[in-house]
Amino acid sequence: MAEIDGRVVGHIAFLPVTIADSAADWYGLGPVSVLPGRQKQGIGKSLVETGLSVLKDRGGRGCALVGDPDYYKRFGFRNYPQLVHEGIPQEVFLALPFSADIPRGIVTFHEGFLVTE
Repeated sequence: MAEIDGRVVGHIAFLPVTIADSAADWYGLGPVSVLPGRQKQGIGKSLVETGLSVLKDRGGRGCALVGDPDYYKRFGFRNYPQLVHEGIPQEVFLALPFSADIPRGIVTFHEGFLVTE
């Protein structure tokens, strides 16, 4: 969460994902949100960079997301054909392994990402 003068101006979420080959310690990145009046000020970038750093420090092995490749490639995310999220076009399903060990299979996001209310 990002705050300015005690007001929340941005948010990001990371939750564990399940990968069919039983790879552990992978996470999904939820939507990055920044108040419209605070966008284009580096808040979203800072949230992503800080979040990924925390995941690495806690022993995370990688992160996956559904998003705009042009935005997320700046953080090192890219498409890995061996990782699939069913029902999502492959070109917008991206991953960032924190080592050379890249899992294979279907990725299932935590049910927390499915909440709509």
